[in-house]
Amino acid sequence: MIELFSANTPNGWKISIMLEEIGYEYKVTKVDLGNDEQFKTDFLKISPFGKIPVIIDHENNESIFESGAILMYLADKSGKLYDHKDRLVINQWLMAQMGTVGPMIGQHHQFHHYNPGKSDFGEERYFKIAKRLYGELDNRLKDSKFLAGSKYTIADIATWPWMARHEWHDIGLKNYKNLSRWYLEIAEREAVIKGFNFMDKDLIIPKP
Repeated sequence: MIELFSANTPNGWKISIMLEEIGYEYKVTKVDLGNDEQFKTDFLKISPFGKIPVIIDHENNESIFESGAILMYLADKSGKLYDHKDRLVINQWLMAQMGTVGPMIGQHHQFHHYNPGKSDFGEERYFKIAKRLYGELDNRLKDSKFLAGSKYTIADIATWPWMARHEWHDIGLKNYKNLSRWYLEIAEREAVIKGFNFMDKDLIIPKP
């Protein structure tokens, strides 16, 4: 049994989608970020930086933090979505999400969505970066069906949830033909639909 400590965020969706894709039974333990549950002593024992998601694999008595590491762990454990022969390119696109796409779009959320009007510099900077990332992802997907090549992998699972917040970005996903094609194809997967609304059954994946 996998226990998933999470919240209704893009990083949380990565792991619920992955668990649905590989067909593992899992239990969700909600972490209330608004009430700072992520900073409680017991949670910090399994997540040193006070971040979600975290999993505990009760079968192996292992706890894993950081969403990218969790994706790799579950992919190795299940033998799915992480082919050995493609790992170099998968790892590059996974790390691009972890180091660039998530952090930069996350900052765009902070300035543009949560705190508009507080910093013109912050809003302008991260809007430009987020828009640039849309274009860069679109360019990649012009030549590649999925981010790491012809197959759907953990690199796509890591990146897709950030695009699922496109309504917050005010960039216009529909203006990016290749990125929209990729986004919609993944959005139709049964495991993605289930993983997206794992905490809110009424949550609907937004269309471009």
